[in-house]
Formats: sequence, structure tokens, C-alpha cells
Amino acid sequence: MLSPVINSAEGLLTQALQEIMLLDKYSTTANNIMIGKLEKDPDWLSSVRSRTRMLGEAGASWMLEKPDIWAPILLQFTDYATSFSSIAAMQKNGNITTSVQWVELLSNVLLNQLATAAAATTAADVKLKTEYEKFSDVQPLLEESINEGWVALAGEEQQMINIAVALTHLQDTVESLEDSITSGMISSGQSIITTSVKTIYGIATAAGASFSFLSMATSAFTVGKMYYDIISKTEEVGKTLEKIAALQLEASEEAQAAAGTKMILQLLYNLEKSFLSIRDVVPQIATMWQTEHDKVQSVIEAINGGVNPSDYFEISSIPTANANWQEINTFATTIPGLKEIIGTPVILDPFNPVATSN
Repeated sequence: MLSPVINSAEGLLTQALQEIMLLDKYSTTANNIMIGKLEKDPDWLSSVRSRTRMLGEAGASWMLEKPDIWAPILLQFTDYATSFSSIAAMQKNGNITTSVQWVELLSNVLLNQLATAAAATTAADVKLKTEYEKFSDVQPLLEESINEGWVALAGEEQQMINIAVALTHLQDTVESLEDSITSGMISSGQSIITTSVKTIYGIATAAGASFSFLSMATSAFTVGKMYYDIISKTEEVGKTLEKIAALQLEASEEAQAAAGTKMILQLLYNLEKSFLSIRDVVPQIATMWQTEHDKVQSVIEAINGGVNPSDYFEISSIPTANANWQEINTFATTIPGLKEIIGTPVILDPFNPVATSN
């Protein structure tokens, strides 16, 4: 049949949307990292700040380039579904009566449109790779700066490891409470609830007080329920925040700062996973278009070889294939119009170990 399986096509689009949303999330975070100064500010920390700004620039670049990457991928579905529908209508109305007409239409309409779709999707993948490289170029530089701090504070390595492990656990726990976007959710028109999540990491002083050192603003996605309600009732979040605060009291201000910067590296690792994941999806969409191109080419060759179009399954099943394409296109056009609700903001602060709203 001259169409993909509906669930397969919608599954690819859903996965692509999920990864686009994750990239938006991490890019926004990369552009909203604030690192304060210590009373005796070490050189390695100045380097971390500088390279974090580079990370923010990469995040800003992604947000700027995203429309030129994402929109063309979705547009191909509308363009092809429209072309396919026109041929299905001509067939239904009895306007295609000869093999020559079928070959001309399949070649000049469908085949050309499929080649365009495959090329446009591949071009989007190339742009995506370029954006990924902007992040991946910063990662080793930032790791280098952070590692300089850990080397300088080798005497407190275990304390830093303990804090960093707890911070990573906090991030993992917070992310695990989010929802994945499903094709059913998209089809039903459910709203996506986007919640701002700000993590404030303070430095505990010898006097028992604390001052703000690092803040990271990100976002969380849920469907059908408020993220604030979920996270405020998750006991593990509060316990982890308390643990972080207690561990910080065992380390110097500089060691606390070094441990906190590991949160930024965790962000980079998540970014990398997201980019690599979508770079698996977009080529699959391009392959889908190429597969459809090969199907149409085979039909053309068969007709040119003497097969009677009216007796050929791919031709007689065009009405069904057209119904499939229209459903897939409806799904694709629903994606840009998904409703978004802004949820109650959440603040995570180890020195106030209860998730609070702004």
C-alpha cells in the first residue's frame, strides 16, 4: 500500500516532539544558569562562569534555529497528503483512464513530492547536528574547568562526591515525576502543563548561615495533573534536599561550590542524550519518506512493464492509502497547535527542604 502504517508514522512524530520539547527544556535551562561569587573566588570558578555563558549561547542558538528545523519536518506531511489526496480524487472521479496518465501523475506529483520530503527532512537533520555540536563543543571545556576545581580541592574529594551524588539524585527524581508525551495525548487534544522549576543551591557558611551561589531554572511537563501537586507530595524530594543541606555543612565553601557545578555537567549529559535520541528519530522519518518513494517508483516500473493499473493492488488501494495519509496529516498538524497551560512554579532549595511555589 502506498502509505506507511499509521501508528508507526504517528509514533515517529510523537518521539520527535518529545525530544524537541526536551531540547527546549534543557536549552532554556542552559540560558538560565546563575553562578555567584565566593569571598575568595578561585580562578577555576571564573572559568566555569565563562564557559557556562558559552553553554547559554548554545541554548539561545537552538531556540533561534528550532523553527527552521522542526517546521519543515512537519510541513512535508501536509504537502504530501495534499498531493496524494488530489490523485485519489482524480481516480475516484474517473479522470485517470490510461497507463500513461498514471505514470505521469505518479512521477510528476507523488515521486517528486516524496523526493522533496526526504531531502527536506535530511536537511533538517543536518541542521540539528550543527546545533548539537554547539553544545558538544562546550562540554569538554566546561568539564575541564570543573575538574580543575576538583583537583585543587582533592583533600575534600569525598565530601564533594557525596554532595554531587545527592544533587544528581535530586535531578533524577525531579525528572522522573514528569510525563512523556504520547500519541494518544496528541490525538485527543489534551493540554500540556508546563511548570517552571527553579533549583537554588546555597553555600553554607561556618557561621551557620547560607548565601545563594547557584540557581538553575528549567521546566517540567505533565499532562492532566499539576506538577507542583506531584512534587510537593513526593517524600523523596524533601529527604534529598535535607540530605544535601546536611552534607554541605561537612565541606568548605569552595568544595560546596565545586560540588554544585556538577549539576551543570548533569544538564549537559541530559542535553547530549536528548540530541542523540532525536538524531535517531529524524533519520527514521527521512527513511520513511524514502521507503514511500521506492514504493511509488516500483509501481511506475510495473506499469511501464505492462501491468494493468486497474488490476494492481497499490493502485486499487489508493482510497485506503489516502485515508491513512489524511489521518497522519491531521496528527502532524495537531502538534503545533497543542494547548499549553502554565503550571504553578516550583522552587527547590536544600536550605528550605519543602518544594514551594513562587
